[in-house]
Amino acid sequence: QRRVHGQHGRALRLEDSYGVDLVVVGSTAVCPTTGARIGKGEGFAELEWGILTLMGNISDPENTLVVTTVHDAQIVDDIPANELTSHDVPVDVIVTPTRVIWVAQRVAKPSGVKWELLSPQKLSQIRVLQQLKARIEKHSGILLPEAASETLPPTAERNGRNWGRGYGCGHKRV
Repeated sequence: QRRVHGQHGRALRLEDSYGVDLVVVGSTAVCPTTGARIGKGEGFAELEWGILTLMGNISDPENTLVVTTVHDAQIVDDIPANELTSHDVPVDVIVTPTRVIWVAQRVAKPSGVKWELLSPQKLSQIRVLQQLKARIEKHSGILLPEAASETLPPTAERNGRNWGRGYGCGHKRV
């Protein structure tokens, strides 16, 4: 993973300035009417969105395209838009093997990190969020809220070792 990164990109620091005008998110189900989606359940797409909007890398959240790719069978009409949480990121475009759907009545997109939803355990898994929180608290002099403690699901294992090692992909550091 790092070898590919070094060959095809460069590491970005939290303070680097860059613009994002298209975001691709994973979905297990998505509504073509409102763009409401169900992700994989850990909220990492929402965390990335929150960080990018908070840092100004997504300067216009409502007009930044959010796209998902799913199978036609994953298109559903029964995700109530009023049941989305304050951090859920809806999509603008749904791409399936047979069609491209532009969502006409998309629900509003969130902005910023919802610190009150992040448990200490979740925060401990994601170094960039730790850095961002520390920076905000230092500059503002105010402690940011956090969610109650929780037991997180086990981390993924590959070749007998934890895969992400806490570098933003949601796995514990070894």
